[in-house]
Amino acid sequence: MLLLRGGRVLAPGGSWVDASVAVDGGLIAGVSPSHAAGPGDLDVSGCWVLPGFVDLHVHAAGGARLQGAGASLPGVAAALARGGVTSFLATTYAAPLAELHAAVTASTEPTPRGARCAGVHLEGPWLAYDYAGAQPREALADPDLQAALDLVAAGPVRVVTLAPELPGAHDLIATLVARGVRVSLGHSGTTYDGAVAAVGAGATQVTHAFNAMSPMRHRDPGLVGAAFDLPGLTVEVIADGVHVHPAAVRALWRARGADGVCLVSDCVDGCLDGDPLVRDGDVLRRADGTLAGSAATLAAAVRNAVAWGIPLADAARMASTTPARALGLDAGRIETGRPADLVVLDADLAVRHTVVGGTVVA
Repeated sequence: MLLLRGGRVLAPGGSWVDASVAVDGGLIAGVSPSHAAGPGDLDVSGCWVLPGFVDLHVHAAGGARLQGAGASLPGVAAALARGGVTSFLATTYAAPLAELHAAVTASTEPTPRGARCAGVHLEGPWLAYDYAGAQPREALADPDLQAALDLVAAGPVRVVTLAPELPGAHDLIATLVARGVRVSLGHSGTTYDGAVAAVGAGATQVTHAFNAMSPMRHRDPGLVGAAFDLPGLTVEVIADGVHVHPAAVRALWRARGADGVCLVSDCVDGCLDGDPLVRDGDVLRRADGTLAGSAATLAAAVRNAVAWGIPLADAARMASTTPARALGLDAGRIETGRPADLVVLDADLAVRHTVVGGTVVA
């Protein structure tokens, strides 16, 4: 039995309650102000107790990467746990199919002292050349049904990002969705109408809104306009203060609400020698200055969102409850019987403890 005693706990309805959280057998055993104190308690008085963060989009963390030579799933998982993440999707970038296949199969490796890998997010290779961003253009390709089926058969592919304007994209969307894979629209110059058609084919998500996609104009809303307007979408956003202006993050939150927005890190902080990325504060860039991914944690994204005027309860839901629901995970809510995946933030919203399946891992 583990007891997190005396914190301010985020209740499923979004309110805060002064309570202790009892954990037993990897599950939440109860949330109550009346639990008796014991010698093994974690004193979390003065802290915020939230559902553990769920990162739908992370390539690397803490100097470890998920793809290519030297990849280390446990290394990334341990680094993510230090930032409050309890579940994540191992996210790939465009590469030869053999390299992607290896990354998918490696995603099932155990991570006993870190965050739990909930599957794979394939970000490419089916992306638009003109909206590649920092993706390697030489690895981009048009949709290939057989290649996609081979990757899905290799391991737990949960999300695929693609550009819906590419030839064969709609057939690929329908095929993936029929196999239980979420399709996210990104790295795309699609029109608004093209996004509508892709959603009609089964797409339900947007990858790192505003970045590497057709912008919103008043006569041509593009993919950004679709991200604001189309019902039923779950929209990622990188809240590091560089990829997206705070006002744009607030506007997206106001338009979609906390139930429609997922904070993601898009962390690539695991460069090996020779990678064409250079660190610039909380982001990484290609040598030509093109933004690549972030170097900030999901906990930092939550702190930023709060500093920008978003209530902590909503920022927490965008980092935990909403992405957990998108993946169909039983986590993301603090209530009896749910997995004991928790993050404790101190008064400054810095991570004090991360609990994965009832075990304190960071």
